[in-house]
Amino acid sequence: MSNKKTILILVLLGILSIIVGFILMFISNIKKDQQEMNNRMSKINSKYEEFKKEIEKINIERDSLHKDFLDTIYYDSFATNELKYRKSLNNYEKEVTELSKNNSDLKEYCKLGIYYSSSQTNSKCNAFQLAYEQLINTLVDDINQYNDNINKYNNWLKEQNNTTAPAIEIYKTKKTFIDYNKDGQYSGKEDNDNGK
Repeated sequence: MSNKKTILILVLLGILSIIVGFILMFISNIKKDQQEMNNRMSKINSKYEEFKKEIEKINIERDSLHKDFLDTIYYDSFATNELKYRKSLNNYEKEVTELSKNNSDLKEYCKLGIYYSSSQTNSKCNAFQLAYEQLINTLVDDINQYNDNINKYNNWLKEQNNTTAPAIEIYKTKKTFIDYNKDGQYSGKEDNDNGK
């Protein structure tokens, strides 16, 4: 009888040890997950501030491009300055691409459907998604506007029967309009219709 009691006690102690082990492992995993979420929220908060500053710099440059050559086209000097314009537009596109690459953490941590316990972090993620969408779409709009200027210039050459000045090639890019936050709108796109 005492052997049976000893075996029963040992079995119960074994089962209790396993249950306690699972509970401790569960608590440990919850703490790890919580720590990971806290690290993510901290990273989002700091990375978003950097992203915002970079966006502001790019917008200042964009305003300058609009003043210099995107909003107004002077046919008589367009061909002379076209290489400079193209280089400026190319630099602008490179800065947008670089900003996109440098913010892969924000893209990963602020994916649609991920929510954090901090409303401030959720707000920053929503602001990031909208700002990123606007950044890409305004770039594509600006490139389209530049290409429209090129088309107008080339048509002007034809109207003038100018066969000595070569037609200018359009600026090519792989960037297209995006709906990054999946709200059905293409924020930053000039006419903001829902089609591409």
